Amino acid sequence: MNDLLGHELRKALSDPSNYGSGSRKNEQAGAAAAATGDLFDDWVNEVEPHGMVSTKEAKKEYLLTTADLATLSYESYGGGIGCGPPTKCYVHKDLVKTSVRKHGRAGVVKKLEARHKREEKKRMKEEQAEQARKRLKTITNTSADGAAAATAATKTASASDTQDIKNLRKGLLKMVKRNMGFQMSGAPKNWRIEVPGTSKATFAALVGRPTDVDLDSFVKKGAYYTEQYEASKLFGTYEAQLIKDFNREGVRQEIGSTVSVRYKPSSMELSVSGHAELLGW
Repeated sequence: MNDLLGHELRKALSDPSNYGSGSRKNEQAGAAAAATGDLFDDWVNEVEPHGMVSTKEAKKEYLLTTADLATLSYESYGGGIGCGPPTKCYVHKDLVKTSVRKHGRAGVVKKLEARHKREEKKRMKEEQAEQARKRLKTITNTSADGAAAATAATKTASASDTQDIKNLRKGLLKMVKRNMGFQMSGAPKNWRIEVPGTSKATFAALVGRPTDVDLDSFVKKGAYYTEQYEASKLFGTYEAQLIKDFNREGVRQEIGSTVSVRYKPSSMELSVSGHAELLGW
């Protein structure tokens, strides 16, 4: 193990008691894991031993739970009035040691391999979607006299918004402003709205790809398509109109510059979520 990990971490990684019961089974698992040792070593050495990691990343990257983290020391950063609670950060080498003790080296490797496969599958989907976007752009830019443009014209509506889409954008903005407010700490709360009965064509048009009614250029994760999109474009308005006044509190909030648009075609459910930022008068 890399000397930078320190004496305690090397001891934890080499101690058979940290890898579950059954020495023969552990030896076999360790031998299998050796074939993918690079994944494990990269995971261990990705952050400096004393580097700090947020709670969210600690759970995700080190395969731990809230209960696991409760046993570790941490440092708090940020927070305060109007800024929400402080962020807890943990030491990388402590997270690695805790993860190995919980799952065993072979268990960690198995989970890293599964994650790697998921990421590769996601990468392939993104490449396929990118190719579809390039084909879509080529078709859209083809002369109106060309066969490709004729195909695009019969497949969907024009690239400009229909009146229904324009009205929907305005309606979404009104719904968002009604959902804006404050957390108990005084910070702006995150908001989320839902629009049932949304077609694929409507979703595609809302995020600027009206010619892709089959959603070929989007990446699907599980049952959902999720796009990060500019708020001003989604709501079809200027940034100045993304502001809501809270006269009683004496502040204003502005919708964040990027929103998350999520669509589930099987149930035709559309949701939009995002955050807001405090502004002075």
